[in-house]
Amino acid sequence: MARLWALALFLVPTLAQGALSPLKDHPLKRQAEAYLLAAAKALEAQSAPVALSLQGNYARLGYECTPQALCASLPEDAKALTLALVLTPFPFGEAADGLARAEIGLRRAELAYRKTLTALQAQAVAAYGRYQEALLGVRLAEKGVALAQLALEATRKRQGSPKDLREAELALKEAQNRLAEAELGLKLAEEAAAGLVDLKAPLPEIPLPQGTTPLGLEEARLALAEAQIGERAAWRNLLPTLQGSLSLYPSGNDTLSLSLSSKDLRPTLAYTRQDPARPPTTLPGAGQYRTTEELRLSLSLTLSPGLLAGYEAAKAQVRGAEEALRAAEIQTHLEKARLENALKSAEASLALARLRREAAQKALEEVQARLALGLESPLGVLQAELNLLQAELNLPQAENNLRNRRMELYQFYGEILPEVAR
Repeated sequence: MARLWALALFLVPTLAQGALSPLKDHPLKRQAEAYLLAAAKALEAQSAPVALSLQGNYARLGYECTPQALCASLPEDAKALTLALVLTPFPFGEAADGLARAEIGLRRAELAYRKTLTALQAQAVAAYGRYQEALLGVRLAEKGVALAQLALEATRKRQGSPKDLREAELALKEAQNRLAEAELGLKLAEEAAAGLVDLKAPLPEIPLPQGTTPLGLEEARLALAEAQIGERAAWRNLLPTLQGSLSLYPSGNDTLSLSLSSKDLRPTLAYTRQDPARPPTTLPGAGQYRTTEELRLSLSLTLSPGLLAGYEAAKAQVRGAEEALRAAEIQTHLEKARLENALKSAEASLALARLRREAAQKALEEVQARLALGLESPLGVLQAELNLLQAELNLPQAENNLRNRRMELYQFYGEILPEVAR
């Protein structure tokens, strides 16, 4: 399953669309992709059924002969070249452990990739929402300045008291300060969104996540699987190792060999060419002989308190990983309930914000109707417009809050938006 996921990630183009398109070039995304590719290549290396090795040896020889003339007939050096072919017909023992660890490494890299992208897309959506809120904040502050200026002019026209005039001037100054703060907030929001989201493009629709297995639970399961691999390896260290080899010597220079070990059951075929040739064995008074084939079997067993302690430690690691998995199941259940409750609360807040906006819109229409009849002042209309603008600001705030709660669920499950995954 991990291989299919990794393959899908690299076969699908990484070009995102719309407002989230800058994420395709984000350094953290590229880093996660590089680690994922490295893990996929590591698994490919472990899965290779054949390995070929080449080894060369050279030795410089020196002698002390009696008589000295004998040294002239002896070789000055020795050379050997070995070509070995290691086959893995099926994973077993240490080979199976290496393959399983590589698969876990790929799975971890995939989880890290998902975690990175879900964090980036959540930051991008939040930055987009803060910028939209900052835009409305500037509009609201501008409307507040206009209202304060109109109130000051009205105070001057009706020749208000010095106290009223000072309060109106102070209100205008405060409104101007709020406008400056809103403009600064807009600038900061734009800078924070750089490299994450295209503020001029529309934000894609963010549906509810599908709700697969939470990331925390998947990580705990991988930790348990890795601990179980260590336990199996520690148990095999307590078992005897059987090794067998068959060597054929068609000539003094050539050697063909086949070897096999119970640790991994990977047969190794090797050919060795050496110079000078192996000399035949001479028996005093009985001629000489040369070995043409050799079959060897060896059995080794290591007993050590350290190996037993290592096995006990591996079992303890498994027990700890099992308990961690149970804790992760409890924690993810609680976290899921918390996120879903926060989502419901955000949905209720959005519905209330829409009702408030409708009420503010009706109030403005009523004030405008009274103004047409001469029953309302322009100041009252401006105040109603300010209230409507405030309600309009609360609406995107509620929408952004709802999107952020959904993005938290995306992070919880490690799900990537289609616009980011493409």
